[in-house]
Amino acid sequence: MSASRLRAALAVSALALSLGGCVAAAIPLVAGGAIATRGDTDEERSDASLATPRSEAPAAPSPTLGNTPQSAPASPAPGSLAAEAQAATLAVASGRAGDYDAFLAHATAQAARDPIAAPRSSAILTAPGSLTPTTTECAILPPAVVIDLDPRGATLDIAALAADPVLARGLAALRLQGVEVNWISNASAGQAGALRTRLRETGLDPEARDALLLMRRATDRKQLRRKELSQTHCVVAIAGDERPDFDELFGYLKDPSAAADLEPLVGDRWFLVSTLQDTKED
Repeated sequence: MSASRLRAALAVSALALSLGGCVAAAIPLVAGGAIATRGDTDEERSDASLATPRSEAPAAPSPTLGNTPQSAPASPAPGSLAAEAQAATLAVASGRAGDYDAFLAHATAQAARDPIAAPRSSAILTAPGSLTPTTTECAILPPAVVIDLDPRGATLDIAALAADPVLARGLAALRLQGVEVNWISNASAGQAGALRTRLRETGLDPEARDALLLMRRATDRKQLRRKELSQTHCVVAIAGDERPDFDELFGYLKDPSAAADLEPLVGDRWFLVSTLQDTKED
């Protein structure tokens, strides 16, 4: 072979090697680009992992549906009303089942409503003492709940007031939503200090922020205190262990069936619960 031909052959070999190196170097760059842009979302990764070409067997077994990554539901923004409503729901779910659950859920949902777009529903009758189920309009007033502490036919024994962790967590979430918690009893207003101390000890009102609706004079009645509260707040839920805790008319009915028109309010805005002194501490 002549020297010129030898030089030409060497040049062609060098060019081939040079081109081969460029192609080899280009492959990972292209593949890298595909990896970076395909399957960015969980949905795309799921579709890619479940799709098996008909013409060839997969290199590895495809994952089952149960192992396919799924997009997690978006969490509410921290500090938002939705987050606090979710916190209340989780608090109830994480504790023991209790008959305050429906009360807490209803109050939470009412508190989260827009008072203009979706007015809240009041638990106070427009005409207390009547058999008409019409309740007051209170959309523009701040929300509140009332919890009756007196056991059926008696007055609260403050020392016997028991803790309820589920209720305590639910009330804490309500307060963060701007709901005022009111504790009502026929105990004398002179016992307010003792009651507040006990509420703090049980964790039901750890910061002593709640309102106490107690007997101020001999002629005072719960009905009057509930009515007064309804003038400044939208009472969205009342919890008590008997129907007179919602309206005193139930204590005067000779025929309970006469109040049949009011029954839809029970379990909606009026919630029958066991008294807290009947609840054992955990």
